[in-house]
Amino acid sequence: MIRRTILFFSALLLIASVNAQYLSLQKNEISKLSALIESDKSAKKIYLTIETTANNTLLQEPNPIDTIISEGHLITDPKKIRTQKSLADMNKIYALAITYIITKKQEYKKKCLDYIIAWANINHGTGNPINDTKLDPVLEAYDLLKNEIPASTKKTVDLWLMEIADAEISNPRFKTGSKTGINNWNSHRIKVVGNIAYLLNNKEYLHFTDTSLKKQILVNLYPNGSGMDLEERDAMHYHIYTLEPLLKIATVIKRATGTDFFTYASPSGSSIQKSTAFLIPFVTGDSIHHEYVNSKVAFDQKRADNKEPGFVIGAAFKPEAAIEVLSFAAYFDTTYSTIVKKMMNTDNVYPNWQSVLNKVRN
Repeated sequence: MIRRTILFFSALLLIASVNAQYLSLQKNEISKLSALIESDKSAKKIYLTIETTANNTLLQEPNPIDTIISEGHLITDPKKIRTQKSLADMNKIYALAITYIITKKQEYKKKCLDYIIAWANINHGTGNPINDTKLDPVLEAYDLLKNEIPASTKKTVDLWLMEIADAEISNPRFKTGSKTGINNWNSHRIKVVGNIAYLLNNKEYLHFTDTSLKKQILVNLYPNGSGMDLEERDAMHYHIYTLEPLLKIATVIKRATGTDFFTYASPSGSSIQKSTAFLIPFVTGDSIHHEYVNSKVAFDQKRADNKEPGFVIGAAFKPEAAIEVLSFAAYFDTTYSTIVKKMMNTDNVYPNWQSVLNKVRN
């Protein structure tokens, strides 16, 4: 607690106004969301599933864990199983926050804060972005509620988030020359720090995010649309896994500053836009990729031997695995919305929750 207090007061010099909500929704966007839910059946249907989760959560209690343990562990590992049980809280927290902003009922807000505070008091960042990336829903929920939170509560949560960001930035595994410093790990690291940067408006974290993202696009993505993760793991799964965090932080930056990192081209000519478009032939079936056949990472074989879903060596890439990443990309390029709807075999205007968010944010 002493270290957290020191971090908090030293960071006060770096924190400016935190009213803007770039991770989640601004006030006018919340109004648009409410109107859309009322006017469109497909949007309402998706929202009601979220509300159902929130209603169920009102009768439950938080289940935080001190250390998230997932990366590098098989699904049969007891530590990972324990973590997965705790991470069920993430969707509950997000559902409570969304339901609160739509219904304005205080019980959802109170329960959401109970969950967030429980995690802030128990969980500790270790600097592992593959583990920390799973906290996205709680960051988005906190962003929605942060302007309505008492100062003492806000201090507790802000200290927790700063501890996570500081651990990510200082992690020695990201030293120059390491693969971890340029592969999907670093993409998730940039997103985690970036989300906290814009959530708290922390100048140090903002600078880290801007400079790191530009470098990552240069070294992680290739001018032809491929990337080092695909080369290293020989799996479209990992090409997607590095694109998702890059798209998410690019969305936050576009909303906050107007800067478009989706179309931004590095000195080599690589870009998030090209690497997203690279997926399309594999989504349409024009090209087929057999996953992990030439992976250079031994853990991929261990997961295959453990018969983990989605990690069968030689299995053809399944196009539906790209639905989420293309839904994120649709914020920047609406043509991806058409592709997503075709993949989901639906004529609904809004096939998933991300498409609803894209609409009210544009």
